[in-house]
Amino acid sequence: MDVAAILSQCGLFASLDSRAISQLATLCSHHPVAGGERLFAAGGAADCLYIVASGRLRALRPDGSVAGDISRLEPIGEISVMTDEPRSGEVYALRDSLLLRIEREALLAFISRHPATLLEITRVLIHRLRQNLRPTSGFVPQSRPALAIMPAGPSVPMAGFLDRLDAAFRRHGEAPERLDAARIDEALGEGAAQLPLTGGDGDERLIQWLAEREHAGQRLLYIGRDGGNGGGDAWSERCMRQADRVLIVTDTRTRPIDSPLPALLRRLQLRTPVELVMLREGAGTAPVSMLRDWTANCDLDAHHHLHPLRAADHDRLARLLSGRALGLVLGGGGARGFAHIGLIRALEEMSLPVDLIGGTSMGAFFGALLACGADSRELRRVAMETFVQQNYLNDYVLPRVSLIRGRRFSTRLRAIFGEQMIEELPLSYFCVSTNLTRGNTMIHRQGPLSLWVGTSMAVPGVAPPVVWNGDLLVDGAIANSLPTDIMQADGRGPIIASDVSTEGGLSLPGVDGPDPEALLKQRRDVAGLRLADILFRSATLTSESGTKARAARADLYLRMPVSGIGLFDWKRIDELIERGYRHALRGLEGFVPGARRDA
Repeated sequence: MDVAAILSQCGLFASLDSRAISQLATLCSHHPVAGGERLFAAGGAADCLYIVASGRLRALRPDGSVAGDISRLEPIGEISVMTDEPRSGEVYALRDSLLLRIEREALLAFISRHPATLLEITRVLIHRLRQNLRPTSGFVPQSRPALAIMPAGPSVPMAGFLDRLDAAFRRHGEAPERLDAARIDEALGEGAAQLPLTGGDGDERLIQWLAEREHAGQRLLYIGRDGGNGGGDAWSERCMRQADRVLIVTDTRTRPIDSPLPALLRRLQLRTPVELVMLREGAGTAPVSMLRDWTANCDLDAHHHLHPLRAADHDRLARLLSGRALGLVLGGGGARGFAHIGLIRALEEMSLPVDLIGGTSMGAFFGALLACGADSRELRRVAMETFVQQNYLNDYVLPRVSLIRGRRFSTRLRAIFGEQMIEELPLSYFCVSTNLTRGNTMIHRQGPLSLWVGTSMAVPGVAPPVVWNGDLLVDGAIANSLPTDIMQADGRGPIIASDVSTEGGLSLPGVDGPDPEALLKQRRDVAGLRLADILFRSATLTSESGTKARAARADLYLRMPVSGIGLFDWKRIDELIERGYRHALRGLEGFVPGARRDA
């Protein structure tokens, strides 16, 4: 490593002459840091300054939020060194990295001889202080994260998977570079891939070579070997330390107990997300117990179901991994939710595939159908039978805790969704409910689909709460009528939000009052305010007050034209579908993911 060349390119020391740079170089020592390893913690002693020679690190604020990434030629720890205060945050390596370390006392002595250096350090210090004052949402990670792709075992058909994923990336305008052990040995000599992190010359050369590949701007696919060969394969370990995301690729035959990867992940204690790709040929081929076993053993952040030969599945995975996936968030609003079907019809006609779905209340119902593979025609058919032709919400009881028993509707949901579990759905899906006991939002990403969809639709006073671990769970719209915040936190790509709440509150035009009995005098044969409308509006007041903020999180926010529609106006289904369809077509015209729009 040419220390002098690195120092001369670093902003702190670029103004120094060659003689001063040479003197400073003698003060530097080499400091290798493995990917995932912590460089220092908040509160640690400010005993030295670091310069990144190669690799990348991440700085965290005291509250754990991301302050930013630190790349080649950037300093680390200059604020605390100059102020002689404990480290204000934590820094850890995102890659196997090589740092130059300069002890604080030696640096201060050098600055006293070269005062121009102090000016540059002050400039960087001010920049970092301003950066630390920015809101946490201002941090944007790199656009082409590196992926480590790890086969769970020798039976996994990796060659076909890699070829199809590579082709999917290329269809989206990327040209990923595959890096496997053979490629490393070819470039750096036999055995280079198996070098451990030692800080020696060979290891430094490998780290710098990998850093150069990353700086070239292509997406890097680090390909591990057969589940890590019992966990002792140095290249497989390096793959995971170099990655922004780890993909474990498995099939329906390989269990966690059969793979060395869970033990390897526990030993490495990675900070990067770990996701499972399960290759399966159809529904029912992967028991949910196996998926939960993988989740428990590897602390998975997400999972994906792919048919080994289906290009559309690989395209969806490529979008999810590159931040281009289209997320759809469907709000709650009773019969007004039929407008969602019109949006889905418009998306189909415009060939815009939905990759992730989240919903609340009626949006949870239609989102679940879509996640199961239903199209807009099937959504209308199921909705017509459920709410118009049969009306499974009419098992009225003496209103001790609710107007309806809810048993008929629960039975209907089980008939629609069967024993389907959320985690087995072909598309990523979540729904939300409201925990009345704790006053917060519950997010449901696993478990019986019919149960949690029904819970998300349980309007308090209309349907009985669902009791879970002693807590009372009700309609998700009470706490979060449009869960774009949950979808955005997944960080998978642009979001389309469909809001079917009505603007303004309930009213009874023509009555000046005050008249305590005005609502009781309404004619029964004329559409007017009903108990369910009053209960729903009263319950969702707090949630709707935050709708503007949640709408701002969407790339395309569609406030559906549903004025004049009551909560139980089931027979206006086709009118609402058409309203939603026409409105969605106008909103989607010229839609550019990532460009904020309201419609």
